[in-house]
Amino acid sequence: MANWPSLAPVPPPAVQSAIPPQEWELYIDAWILLLTLRIEASDAEFTEHASTDDSAVTFLTSFYDQLASTGTPGLHMGPRARTLRKLCFLLTRRLLLDAPTSPPDLLGWKYLGNMCSCYPSSSALKKLLSEAWDKYEETISSSLEKAKTTMTKQLSMSGPAQAPKIISDIRLLTILGSVLPACGQALMAGSDFLDTCGEAYQAHKRDDFRKVLVAIVYVGLTSLLKGPKPNLSLLLDQLFSLKASAGINTPTTKKEPTLLSDLICSSDLLVRLDRYLISHPQKRGQDLLSSLRVHQTESNVFHHRYQKQKKRLDKGKARAATDLPQAEDMHIHRMSLVTQIQDLFPDLGSGYIVRLLDVYDDNPETVIAHLLDDSIPPELRDLDKSERLPTINATTPKHDPFPPRPTPPEIPSPPIQPRKNVFDKDVDLADLAETDKLHFGRANADQTADDILADRSKHAANKAAIMSALATFDSDDDERDDTYDVADVGGTVDATTTDTDADAKQKADELDLTLFRTYKATPALFARDSATRRSQARASLKRETGMTDEAIEGWAVMLARDSKRLAKLEDRLSLSVVGPGGTGLTQPEIKPTAYRRPGPRGDGESGSETDEPAGSGSRGRGGPGRGRGRGGRRGGGAGRGRGGNAGGGSGDGNTTAQRQRKEENKASRANHNRRQQRARKVARAGGMMG
Repeated sequence: MANWPSLAPVPPPAVQSAIPPQEWELYIDAWILLLTLRIEASDAEFTEHASTDDSAVTFLTSFYDQLASTGTPGLHMGPRARTLRKLCFLLTRRLLLDAPTSPPDLLGWKYLGNMCSCYPSSSALKKLLSEAWDKYEETISSSLEKAKTTMTKQLSMSGPAQAPKIISDIRLLTILGSVLPACGQALMAGSDFLDTCGEAYQAHKRDDFRKVLVAIVYVGLTSLLKGPKPNLSLLLDQLFSLKASAGINTPTTKKEPTLLSDLICSSDLLVRLDRYLISHPQKRGQDLLSSLRVHQTESNVFHHRYQKQKKRLDKGKARAATDLPQAEDMHIHRMSLVTQIQDLFPDLGSGYIVRLLDVYDDNPETVIAHLLDDSIPPELRDLDKSERLPTINATTPKHDPFPPRPTPPEIPSPPIQPRKNVFDKDVDLADLAETDKLHFGRANADQTADDILADRSKHAANKAAIMSALATFDSDDDERDDTYDVADVGGTVDATTTDTDADAKQKADELDLTLFRTYKATPALFARDSATRRSQARASLKRETGMTDEAIEGWAVMLARDSKRLAKLEDRLSLSVVGPGGTGLTQPEIKPTAYRRPGPRGDGESGSETDEPAGSGSRGRGGPGRGRGRGGRRGGGAGRGRGGNAGGGSGDGNTTAQRQRKEENKASRANHNRRQQRARKVARAGGMMG
């Protein structure tokens, strides 16, 4: 079979501009047809003619060169252009992978870099370049070495005139290294290229040139951490070389931006290195990373982080074509500022002055200063300086911002959704009571322990719960605190927790009352000696109260120290007198305060009702007379005093002294004494009024 028809290369942009659009469409159709012929050829036919098809190589080289560099519109826009780009990629893939010998022009770094520029973020392209590198590694590496040598010479001898060409080549090489990490690793082999980039960074002050150098060094260094065989050692060596070139931690260090400071401050190189060292720890890398972080903090003032600018969507909220306000709508203060500037510059229009005021925040002094210095920004300098504010014709009606509109039809409101909150799933006790899920006490009062043990329906679930609890038990936990156990404290701590607070208080009160009865009867039983402890009475008290010897003796000591507690226990003991039937508490008996004859009387009253015990009749109130009496010595009566008569009679021996003390301050404290005596009577009656 004859050779394939030849493919004409893509004409340069100057020639394309002279080609009519209809004719250009015919060119694209012809290229699509010839490319399809080569792609759909059989393997035998393609192997036979691919090695001699120089026209296809020339076309592909010219196509990607112009598509990447000039951005020809005819090769970008339209469905036919997209089809042509797809067919060029497929033909390149077949020439690189299926042909017996691939053309050297298709393995050059420029051709591969142009392809990477034309297909950004393409996974198919990354796969193609990876397979091509595995198959033609030596050829591509040789091309990269030549490019690196050429760029090293150009960077060392470059001037302002050669900067644009060097920038375009470095950018192309940077794109290739970002898509194919093996190319970036080849660029970082050796130190000549990196040292030359550092010297060029210091020699050239242009920001675009420095950004290009930082980009290619960043791509090269990060590629050392990618691929199946990362080369961390080479990365650390290159960073140490940059650190030595920058003179960090040396006495002659200058506070100025360097290639290393721009690299670590403007990119995420240190973040990538830190992430890699976490999974592959290395002492040398950690120390270098720490020193670079310190240098990054010191150099942040010279650089800013490179970030991709976000595309802003046009929401239709921009100013209209006539963005100047109308003269009638402008504030009078703003008009005064315009007239101030027009007094000095009468040739300037009011509209132009308003634009200047918008830029300089309505500051007429700043506007006048910039006009005198001729330092107006270029975007304002190119405007029409005689522009006037728009005016409204008197016959033209003003635009109504709220014109009347017909009432829209009533739209049925959506159904009201109930409000929800975080407490919707909480269980209400009232609902549980209605559904018989809430039980007070035992759910089944008739069920016994034997019935529960005989029920094997939930045996598996209960066993699983027990095993789960045992699995979570940690035998290494701290032991239980037994500081307040009964055996250690002496029985003063109640270990049972089934009683309620009221029951516990009642038991404690009964225990105190029992101890107090014993204390009042036999105080010697609470002595702190060995003989008392071994006595039978102490043993019976211990059995009755369940307390130890130390607790009983301590209770007596604390009772002797607390007079209020003693008084309360006495009151409770007096109130706890059991009645005749023995069925409950009765009202305590209140002794009468009137005088009672010691002996038996004819009316049946007994002398036991007196305040004093039998045999002390002379201590009763009054003398032979009955009742309280009104005092004095009438008829031999004893008055209100507590003794017998003045002659001594059968009273106590201290009667005379008592009477003398009573009469000492009677004039000043008689009422007070009577009040105190009444208080004592009430206290003896148990705090209740007689």
